[in-house]
Amino acid sequence: MNYKIFCDESNHLLNDKSNVMVNGAICIAEDKVEEINRHIKTIKYNHSYYNELKWTKVLAKQKEFYIELIDYFFESDMLFKATFIPNKKEALHKQYGYSFDEFYYIVYHYTIKNFIESQNNYKIYLDYKDINGGKRIAKMKKIFNHKGSTDIFIIQSQESQILQVCDLFIGAIAYKNRKDIEHISPIKNFIIEYLEFKLGYELISTAPWIEKFNIFRWLLVSK
Repeated sequence: MNYKIFCDESNHLLNDKSNVMVNGAICIAEDKVEEINRHIKTIKYNHSYYNELKWTKVLAKQKEFYIELIDYFFESDMLFKATFIPNKKEALHKQYGYSFDEFYYIVYHYTIKNFIESQNNYKIYLDYKDINGGKRIAKMKKIFNHKGSTDIFIIQSQESQILQVCDLFIGAIAYKNRKDIEHISPIKNFIIEYLEFKLGYELISTAPWIEKFNIFRWLLVSK
């Protein structure tokens, strides 16, 4: 089988304002990707939603759009996995003996590894961040060796509706768990509440065996 995995991250720099880091990925069979992208575009059209879908630019007037989009995710074959680190500034990477850069790629590996099966082929798409895309691809290839083939690409988020959905979900997880901000955005709070209603649990962590929408919360080991 051939699969595509769309990846994004939120607050992934060590010295940004947030102590929360979220890495996320959506996996889907390659032959379903065009259909899903087309369906999301149709939902956007039906709600006159002309913007790129981004957590940082959610629109208060588009509540019904977000409801339909989230409903569609749960009806579709898309699988979402996130690795959530609530305390990235507290030397978590050092506890494991890594630099923060090395730990960044370990987090990516942990996010995607449950999607990877040796007999399948994968195309992994990373959201464009900066001019270091070639370096990111080279490091990612080292950690995703398996018996099938794995190709890795850098794309702009506006090229993929699925990547935009991933951005929305990791943004919701990060916002839910940030302690350094006031949660005063009605539309962001609504999206989080609706996601939690659909899931039946909070956007904090899930049991390991949950496949549809899985969140792994990575904490410092108590000493």
